[in-house]
Amino acid sequence: MIDRIWLQPPLAIARLGSSPMPCDNYRYGPSDLTPRGTGKTTVEPVESLDLAADGTLTTRMPQKVRFKDADGWRPVCPFFEVHGSWTTADGEQRTGVLTADVLADFGLGLGDVRWQVSVANLKAHHITQQQDDHVEARAEVRGDDHQRHPLAGHSPQGTANPLVPADKSLPLGSVQVPAPNAELPELRLRFTPGKGFVYGPTNLAELAANTGYQLPQERLILNLAAPWCRLRLRDISDDERTSPPGLFAGAERQIQASLGMVDDVCDGTVAVTLPGGLTATARIVVSPPDFAPDRRPFVSLADGLADRVKRAEVSDPSYIADEGQTALEIRDLFERVLETMGNMNVDVQNQRVLDTYEGVAWTVPEPLTGVLLALTDRGRRRHRRFVALEALEDMVREQPDLLDRVVRPPAEDLPPSYTDRRMPIGMRGADAGPLHLTRRQYDLLTAWAQGLRDRTEAGT
Repeated sequence: MIDRIWLQPPLAIARLGSSPMPCDNYRYGPSDLTPRGTGKTTVEPVESLDLAADGTLTTRMPQKVRFKDADGWRPVCPFFEVHGSWTTADGEQRTGVLTADVLADFGLGLGDVRWQVSVANLKAHHITQQQDDHVEARAEVRGDDHQRHPLAGHSPQGTANPLVPADKSLPLGSVQVPAPNAELPELRLRFTPGKGFVYGPTNLAELAANTGYQLPQERLILNLAAPWCRLRLRDISDDERTSPPGLFAGAERQIQASLGMVDDVCDGTVAVTLPGGLTATARIVVSPPDFAPDRRPFVSLADGLADRVKRAEVSDPSYIADEGQTALEIRDLFERVLETMGNMNVDVQNQRVLDTYEGVAWTVPEPLTGVLLALTDRGRRRHRRFVALEALEDMVREQPDLLDRVVRPPAEDLPPSYTDRRMPIGMRGADAGPLHLTRRQYDLLTAWAQGLRDRTEAGT
C-alpha cells in the first residue's frame, strides 16, 4: 500500500512573462572571481522539459539560456512532482517518485489522481480589508486530463461591490498535467503564471487623467464601485497597511487615491490527493522578472528559509567539525559578498554620508593614477582576499576580535536608524534597520572562526 505522499518542491517560485515559451532550466555557473574580475554572476543551461498542448512531455538540452524573446519575458513555469513511500507486495519498503506503474501495483490509475490548485491576488484586499477586493482562482484536474486549465480570477459575488464583476475574469495563469511516458513516467503538474499584465477599472481614463497611466481597453474590466477603486487618503501616511506607505498606482503622483489597478501576480497552494485519504500540499508564489543587479545577494530567500528550518544545525559541534562542508558554505558566503561589493559605488555612498555626518564617513584616499573611484576600487580589492580561504583563515587566527569588529550581529538591540561601519555597511534591511546576516549565517561564521582558533597552536 502507499503509506504517504508529498510534493517536490514544497515551495516553488514562478515568474511572470508574456512569451508563450517558458524559460529554459538553468543553474548558476562560475562567477568572475579573477584578480581583476567583476564578480558578475553567470548562468548555464541544463536539461529542460517541454510540455505540448496535448500533454506530451519531452526533454531538451538548450544551447544557451534565453530570458526574453520577441514576445517578451519568458515565464518561469515550475513543475510539481508527486513523491511517496509505499510497501510492496513482498513487504519491501520503498521511497521515491510516484509513477503510473506504482499506481497500477496498487490497483490505481491516473484517473484516481486529483489535483487542486487554489491561488489568490490579495493586494487590494490587504489595503482595503474588504472581501469585495478578493481575487481568487481555483482549478481541479484529474490525473488523466492533460489539457491546459486556466486559472480565472473572480471576486466573491455575494459581496456588495465585487472588484471583478461576475461576467469578467482576471487571468492568473494556468495549470496542466503532463501525460507520463516511458522516458518521463513521473506524476507531475505544471504551473504557468500570468503574463505580467495590469488591469484597471472601466473608468481608468477619467481616474488617471494626466498621469500617463494607460491600459488597453480589453484590460479595463474592474468594477469602478469596488472599495479598491474608490480608496481615497487624506494623507499618504494614512496608509498603515504597507511599509513604506503608498505602494499603489496614484500614491506616487500626489493624487492620494487608488487608481484601482491590479496586476496578475498571485500566491496559493497546489494539492494532490489519492484514494484512501492521502493528500499532499505545496506552495506556489508568483513574482515579477528581476534580473538586476546581476550579482547573487549574500542574504537570499534560501538563506532565510534555511534560517527557519536549519538554524540549530550550526550549533552542533559535529556539523562544524565537517571542515569541508563548512568551508564550502563560508566560501560561498564570501563569494556572494564579493559579488555584491562589486556592484556598489562606495564613493557615492560615502559622499552622501560626508554631506550630513562627516564624523562617520571614511577619509577619501588619494586615488591611484587612472582610478576614478578610489574607495570602490579599494573595497573590491579587499573583499576579493576573503574568497581565498587561506588568507581569510590567517586573518581570523591573527585577529581574534576581527568578526566582532567588522560584522554586524543579527537583530541587535539598537534604534532602527542606527548604523556604523560594520558589515554590511550602507544597506537597509526589510525592518528598516541596518541589513545583517541571518542568525544561521552569523552563527556558522563565528563557530567556524572559533574552530580555527581552537585548532591553532599557542604562540604560532
